[in-house]
Amino acid sequence: MQMQVGWTDGMSAPIKIVVIGLGWIGRKHATLISSSDQCVLAGVCDVDSSHQSYAEQIGVPFYDNVDELISAVQPDGAVIATPNSHHFSVAQICARRKVDILIEKPIADTLVQSQRIVDVTKEQDVHVVIGHHRRHSPFIQMAKSVVENGELGKLVGVMMLWTLMKPADYFDVNWRTTRPGGGPMLINLIHEIDILRFVCGEIRQVFAHVSSENRNLEVEDSLSISLSFENGALGNIFASDSVPSPWSYEATTRENPHYFYSEENCYQFFGTNGALAVPGMEIWKYTSGSSTGWQYPLEKKSLEVSQEDPLHSQLDHFCRVIRGEESSLINAEDGMRTLVTAHAVLESAEKQMPVEITH
Repeated sequence: MQMQVGWTDGMSAPIKIVVIGLGWIGRKHATLISSSDQCVLAGVCDVDSSHQSYAEQIGVPFYDNVDELISAVQPDGAVIATPNSHHFSVAQICARRKVDILIEKPIADTLVQSQRIVDVTKEQDVHVVIGHHRRHSPFIQMAKSVVENGELGKLVGVMMLWTLMKPADYFDVNWRTTRPGGGPMLINLIHEIDILRFVCGEIRQVFAHVSSENRNLEVEDSLSISLSFENGALGNIFASDSVPSPWSYEATTRENPHYFYSEENCYQFFGTNGALAVPGMEIWKYTSGSSTGWQYPLEKKSLEVSQEDPLHSQLDHFCRVIRGEESSLINAEDGMRTLVTAHAVLESAEKQMPVEITH
């Protein structure tokens, strides 16, 4: 890995980070970087020059060309928040200039492009963090700890709900309604797939059914996904972006202020010794030493979890990765495995048969 001047001799010079792509999530990253004490926002870039006024507003240089941005600013890291189809072209430029990168999820829109990102970043020996930021959520971190430390016993299964009503104007953006990158599977549920891999282990097989009956778009609006894991556990995800419902990660965690908040749970993990509801973080078990069976009462224990912005935690992690203090929580290869699984869901739905996951 390239040497970062000053960080190996005890100095703590601020890390220079640029943001490439100034849509909603790109601007969110820019705001977080600007307010961080770990790094500085050294510049922004977008092919749409209308974003220059935004750059002027926040007081940073604006560029409409990635090469020019990197040449002028010489950043330590770059956040790639362009449309998915451009992830590879931008990542390639950054990698060849030895700039570490945080790529918004998914790693790319196709498996071919994701493999190219894996190859070029490995060849150039740069750090990569894929923006599956929910791995940094305190709820997901706690769920992983509970499952891994055996508090639930042997993991038997997991159920997930992602059900809500997207507003009509959400679909005014063409790429959200067409292949290859549109639809809730690749835009939204890829988060759930990544959480399952992170908490429960690798997924072995998927069998999916999808429907477009409610919105009549090229892409799906509802999905039912059955999963089996390499450790023998089973899982199920039901999802729809066309139903009024309080059961989704966004609605239940308070991590995104744009969503109506509901005091509900959206995930349940089941083991031989107990069950966990997320994000309420409630563990249900029999009292120690008591008899077991449906006629005996269960005891509920609530875990304390502090509310933190996972995007902020992800940025701090990216800075530590750039400094060489931590390994990436989800590198390019790992991000590609999540995309492989998401594509397997769509393949299963198209073929109407189970699909084995190969990594």
